[in-house]
Amino acid sequence: MKIRLEPIIFCPICGGSGKTEIKEATDPYGDIPGKWSYRRCQNCFSLWMDPMPIREDIPKLYPKDYYTHEQSDKIFLIKRKENFISQFWKKVWVSELSAMGYRKELSSLGLKSSYIGQLLTLFSPIKMAAQGECRYLAGHSKGKLLDVGCGNGAFLYFMKQLGWEVEGIEPDPTAAKICKDLGITVIESPIEECSLKQEFYDAITLSHVIEHLPNPKEVLVELFSSLKPQGTLVSISPNPIGKWAKIFGPSWRGLEPPRHLILISPIGFHYICEQLGIQTRYCELTTWRNEHLDIAQSKAIRIHGHCKSFKVSLFDKLHGYILSPWRLFFSPYSGEEVVAIFRKEGKNQGSALKYL
Repeated sequence: MKIRLEPIIFCPICGGSGKTEIKEATDPYGDIPGKWSYRRCQNCFSLWMDPMPIREDIPKLYPKDYYTHEQSDKIFLIKRKENFISQFWKKVWVSELSAMGYRKELSSLGLKSSYIGQLLTLFSPIKMAAQGECRYLAGHSKGKLLDVGCGNGAFLYFMKQLGWEVEGIEPDPTAAKICKDLGITVIESPIEECSLKQEFYDAITLSHVIEHLPNPKEVLVELFSSLKPQGTLVSISPNPIGKWAKIFGPSWRGLEPPRHLILISPIGFHYICEQLGIQTRYCELTTWRNEHLDIAQSKAIRIHGHCKSFKVSLFDKLHGYILSPWRLFFSPYSGEEVVAIFRKEGKNQGSALKYL
């Protein structure tokens, strides 16, 4: 299988110059042959692949058993099998989501806030991580929700239970079918080829999608134009300036060559916000959610060259559940994921494509 490549000399996010920082990284699943290099922007510190697969060959980068093909009943937030830690974490996120305006919906599902959960969410890194279960969307803003790259539909199924009117975009036919079997409307197409209604959605989310796109700025601009005034767009993606990205380098799980093309830093998202050209409120944070898994997989990649099998050690759990929240309290940009939240203000501001 031949994958055609093209050079990308300047940062796709801010246009800055970059230095090659990572060389000869390999697919952590071991399915796509080849070695891949990434440049680091000297201006916004984002990472991008250079050379990069051309757009027409990007579908070749995904194996048939890619993880979005899992049946959703294995990973539903409410129904999934739980160990002690996940049962304890449920107390935390249920308490926080109840405070965010979902108390009635959670109660109908048999989930109620607890004192221990309310106490733990007083600590801001835990509070922010708990809000990630609903991708930072408050209950009072319920309306039309679009999830880009919805995969098997697990998140949309959960948000439908929380009172949202949900819809997804998913180009992979296997994952889209799983989603449709849940009764969720899915646009089966790459996001770049979708024609979305203007000012139609109350919220749009992308979780671990933006790093797969060769043109993330243009996609965000078009999605933003599909938001209603006061609507919210949330992007969650690997943090290229986080602690574990720095420690593991080419073995970092969040790198995932060759599928992750551009990894936008928190500073890079600031540049995108400035370039939107319309009235926008913006905030960003990084989070420690699932760091224990990323640490374990990164170690496996460093040792074995892949993470098809890995073991989460006590050390990984200690970092992921206890040390990471405290580290993030003192070093806010060190988390494993970047969460960029854009909120649209005003009306009829027009397209921002001319600013890019």
